Amino acid sequence: MRPKQSRKVRNYAVAGSALVIAAAVAVGCGVTGGDTSRLGSSLTFDPLPSAPSGASSKPSAGVNPGAVPPGQTTAPPSPQAPATMTVVVPPPNAPAKPQPTVAGPTAPAVPPAPATAAGGDANRGEGGPSGQGGGTSTPAPAPQAAAKPVTKPVYLPDGSVDCAKSKCVALTFSGGPGPATRQFLQILDNHGAKGTFFVTGAQVNLNPDIMTAIAGTGNEVANGTWTQPDMTTLSETDSTAQLQQTNDAIRSSVGSAPTLFRPMGGHTSPSVVDAGKRLGLTQVLWDLDSMDYNYQGDPDGLTQVLLKVKPGQIVMLHDTFVSSATAMDRMMTQLGDQGYAFVTVSQLQSSRAG
Repeated sequence: MRPKQSRKVRNYAVAGSALVIAAAVAVGCGVTGGDTSRLGSSLTFDPLPSAPSGASSKPSAGVNPGAVPPGQTTAPPSPQAPATMTVVVPPPNAPAKPQPTVAGPTAPAVPPAPATAAGGDANRGEGGPSGQGGGTSTPAPAPQAAAKPVTKPVYLPDGSVDCAKSKCVALTFSGGPGPATRQFLQILDNHGAKGTFFVTGAQVNLNPDIMTAIAGTGNEVANGTWTQPDMTTLSETDSTAQLQQTNDAIRSSVGSAPTLFRPMGGHTSPSVVDAGKRLGLTQVLWDLDSMDYNYQGDPDGLTQVLLKVKPGQIVMLHDTFVSSATAMDRMMTQLGDQGYAFVTVSQLQSSRAG
């Protein structure tokens, strides 16, 4: 028969198993020796009761290792209370407790890092300047300048620009028609604009195709006198002849007589104005004289001059200089992006009269 195992041996075995279980639970859940009410319920492991008073405190071989040998009168030592171990088991929904790295047998609990509110600064409230301390602040994005609104031209039912409600500018040209006039016409067309050409009468019959191009693209043909003299030095008869001959040439070229005239260089007088009125012509000068003849070879400088124009003004250019065409194109691009519209003098004057 297999000898019975000592009760105390079994007690040690059970206690050892409990220690192994406790160690495994402690690793996963944590062991506490104080207040267990904060995390969850506790499990108490109690080894089996120790041997009764009649059992030997020291195991021995035999059928009954725990029996008192015959003749022994000394009472065995009182049994000691069995050691207990309490393991705290966290509840199922309890958050995991951080496990700090312990260098020694006992280490103080590590408090959790303070939470930072969304969009907040971890340094806020710690008395340190921005960029110092334990937190990392995210700088606010730099404010961007609001884009300036662009007011687009307002159009009338007939498709023309309503200059009473739009930023209109009238571009006018003197000296032509000539070879460079075609380039000005192309630039105007590229920008969807119209201009007014004060043609020199003596050149009209020499450039009939250009005259047709001016009128055929919706631009305005006006009277620039026959030979561009200083009208203030002429007699009444001669002043009238300068205007009348040009009117006739224009009518013959494009089929209609002009309604506007401009004396060369702006040289005018009441008698010059009256000479025009007798032929049904209104004198037109300018608000901004580009003096583009001073900027040949310097289109950048001329562009800056042209950009000084204000809504409702008339600009004076010569359609005989290529540099003037280049500067005009640049100016129209920039002002067009700002909502400007480029119209004929008659269209601009109609809005002034209204």
